[in-house]
Parts: sequence; C-alpha cells; structure tokens
Amino acid sequence: MPENMTHTTLSRHLKLLEDEGPIERTVYSEIPPKVEYSLSGIGHRFERVLQSLEIWGNEYIDYLHEAHGTESANV
Repeated sequence: MPENMTHTTLSRHLKLLEDEGPIERTVYSEIPPKVEYSLSGIGHRFERVLQSLEIWGNEYIDYLHEAHGTESANV
C-alpha cells in the first residue's frame, strides 16, 4: 500500500473496483478475518492494455533519453 494512502481510501477504491467488475473479493471465515482480492475475467483482459502501455512507456523513455542525450535505463 502506498505510504500516503489510508486504509479507508484503499478499502473505498477496492470496493469500487469490485462493484465495477475488474476485481473479485473472496472472504474466508477465519479468525482473524481474511479477505483476498484477485482479477476477474474482465480484469484479466485489461492486462493486455497495461502490457501495451508498459511497452510504449519504455519506448518513450528511450526516446526521451535519445532526444536529451542521456543514457537509457532500459539497457
């Protein structure tokens, strides 16, 4: 969890993602209580989008390094 994010904010965002469909929540009847989140079917389909963004982002970083004459981190 990011340092500047509260548990309340994280819970609110996870609930929204669950309601909208990209993630699924599994509750286990244990003490202490245990909850796990995972990608749903539609959530897994979004992975391709993220992979494409990662590829583009790395190419853009390389482009910026070349344009500014600095060394690329993606060697």
